[in-house]
Amino acid sequence: MKPWKVVCLVLFALAVAVAGYGLILVRHGFSALATPSAVEELAATTARKLAVPSAYRQLRNPITPSTENIRGGMEHFAYHCSPCHSNDGSGHTVFGRGFYPKPPDLRAAATQNKSDGELYYTIDNGVRLSGMPAFSGTHTVPQTWRLVLFIRYLPQITPEELNEMKGWDPKSDADPAHF
Repeated sequence: MKPWKVVCLVLFALAVAVAGYGLILVRHGFSALATPSAVEELAATTARKLAVPSAYRQLRNPITPSTENIRGGMEHFAYHCSPCHSNDGSGHTVFGRGFYPKPPDLRAAATQNKSDGELYYTIDNGVRLSGMPAFSGTHTVPQTWRLVLFIRYLPQITPEELNEMKGWDPKSDADPAHF
């Protein structure tokens, strides 16, 4: 068989598979409550990885990781980020449960292993189709870098600090018990 015929046959098979998958999605809808398929997971994680330009991967945080700077990031995080990510960074919130993809656990290796620049870019520019908004218009550059410092600090946050964050947290009234 000629190579161009093999390529055409493979492309035809792919087109049929994509059409079949599309038909299944249309019939069942796109509810955030449903468990995503492997294809959806692959598409979402790939999009998240591709969202950060390579130039940002090399950036290092210019803000010194002092107690004052981490605390500034902590206060900012409690107010702006905790409704989706939770004060502890777990993503287990009323809002976070309704997202797909779910907000990542910011304490986990998948986040902690990202470069400073990748974290900065994600906060500043958001991630399309994920629920992560772009904060470049509302956060200053130093505020965003302090958030990166705080995200790095999350794995060692203390129960006392988490309790203190509740006072800065606008989502306290959004607890399911209040609905």
